[in-house]
Amino acid sequence: MGTTNSAPVFDRSVDPPLFLGVVASDAHMDAFEQVLGENAQSSTMLQRFIHLSTAQCPKIDLSDCQLEGLRYLAGGGEATCGICNSTDYPGIIPTECPFKPDLPKNLWQNTD
Repeated sequence: MGTTNSAPVFDRSVDPPLFLGVVASDAHMDAFEQVLGENAQSSTMLQRFIHLSTAQCPKIDLSDCQLEGLRYLAGGGEATCGICNSTDYPGIIPTECPFKPDLPKNLWQNTD
């Protein structure tokens, strides 16, 4: 039996941070049984996981135009509220540069 640990990954070198995806790792429950001293199938094990969890959603403050840009990316012009025009979506719609990779330069900024 096993479980999967996961965490979101953001490019925090841009404003607002750009969600890149999720990183995950599988682990066997017998390793957790050894560390926590509980049976993997017990409700006590689940309660220990919840108690020891440090997971939380990141706080990202978005301007009205940034939020509008996210709506535009997810659903096109019909998903927007008309607050800003599409040229005012700062940092949301990436500009393409020829011959340059669009990958982030520093994934280690995801440690908080």
